[in-house]
Amino acid sequence: MSHDQNTACDTCRMTSLDELVEEMARLTDAPCTLEDAEFRLIGFSDHHGGDVVDQVRQRSILERRSTDEVRAWFRSHGIETAPGPLRIPGDDALGIVGRLCVPARHLGRVRGYFWLIDPDDRIAASTWPEALRIAESAAGLLNVAERRQVHRDELFREVIEGARTSARESVTEFAWAGGFDLHEPVHCVLVERPELLDQVASRPTRSGVLWVRTGDETAAVVVRSPLLDHATTLDALLAAIGLGRRVDALDRSTRAAVGPRVTGIDDLSTAYRGAAVALRVARSRAPGEVTTWESLGPLALLGVARDADLRDTVLSPELSGFLASAPSDVRRTVQVWLDEAGSVARTAARLAVHRQTVYHRLAQVERATGYDLDRGDARLRLHLALTLAPYVEAPATQE
Repeated sequence: MSHDQNTACDTCRMTSLDELVEEMARLTDAPCTLEDAEFRLIGFSDHHGGDVVDQVRQRSILERRSTDEVRAWFRSHGIETAPGPLRIPGDDALGIVGRLCVPARHLGRVRGYFWLIDPDDRIAASTWPEALRIAESAAGLLNVAERRQVHRDELFREVIEGARTSARESVTEFAWAGGFDLHEPVHCVLVERPELLDQVASRPTRSGVLWVRTGDETAAVVVRSPLLDHATTLDALLAAIGLGRRVDALDRSTRAAVGPRVTGIDDLSTAYRGAAVALRVARSRAPGEVTTWESLGPLALLGVARDADLRDTVLSPELSGFLASAPSDVRRTVQVWLDEAGSVARTAARLAVHRQTVYHRLAQVERATGYDLDRGDARLRLHLALTLAPYVEAPATQE
C-alpha cells in the first residue's frame, strides 16, 4: 500500500476538521471559526454562544479571509508566539469584539487558529487545556492533509500527462484515493473560485469526489459521473462536488467548467483537456454559470487544433478584414442570421429591426467578404470565423 493510501486510511480514522470545530464550539459554548495560518477560513460553527455579532467574523465567513489591517492587528497581540490560548480585546473601530484565540500547532509550527467569540471573558480557563488538545488535533490533521494533497496533486499530473503504460501505477493509486472503480465513468470539473486553492487540502474526503490543485488559480475535481446527472446550474454543481455551503458573493465570482464524460480514470486526460477548453470559453463569459464540453459546439475545435492552425483555416484575409472593420450592428446581424439558420424573419424579430435592414446588412457582409451567402459553404466558413475569431485572434505568445 502506498504512502498516500496509508495516509488516507489514517485520516479516515481521525476526527474531521469540521467535527473539531463543532467540538471546540461545544466545549466553550461560543461561536467558533477555524482559519489557517494565513487567516483563510477552513470551517465555522454557529451552533453555540447566543447572538453576538462580529463584523470580522462575518467578513471571514463571507469573503473566506480577513483584511490585511485585521490580520496585522491580531498578530500584534502575539498570537504567532503564544504558547496557548490568548484573550484578544475588542476594537470598535475595526469591528472586532473580544475573543479567545487558540493557536493550532504541529511540531512547533502554527498551522492555524481557532477563534472563539467571547466579549465578556466568559470562557473559563479550566477549558483551555482541552481546547489546546483540540487545536493540536486540528494542526495534526492540517499537516497530514497538506502532505496528502501534495501527493494527490502529483498523481493527477502523472495521470493526465503520462503515457497510459507508464502512468498505470499512478492511475491505480489515484482511483483508490478517490474511491473510484477503475472502469466507472467520471467527469473532470475545473473551478475558479476565490481562495478555493487554499481550502482544497482541508476538504473532507468523500468517495467519488476527489479534489486536486492544478495551478493558475484553478482547482480540479474528478467526480463519479452519476453525481452530475442533475447538476445543470451552478448551485447544483457546487453541491454535487461538495461546495454545498453556498456563499452568494463567491458564487457570483465562480467560473466552473465540466469536461466530457469518460469511461474511467484511464481516460482522465481526455476529461481534463475537455474541461480546460470549456474553462477557456467560460473565462470569456460572465461568472456564475456552468460551461460544459457538450455545450461548446464548434468551440470544441479549440481543444483539437492549435490556435494558429485554426486561424489559418477559418480566417481568410477577407474575413479578417471584415471582422476588424465591420460595424457592431452588422456583425451582430449576420451572427443572429446564421444562428437562425438564414431566416430573415426570425433575425428581424430578434433584433427588433425591419427585414429590409437585415437584407441591407447582409449585402454589406457579402461586399466586404466576397462571399455569396446563398452558398452553404460560405455560410459555414463565416459562422466558424465569427465563432472562433475571439479565441484564435490572440497573439501567438498566448497559444
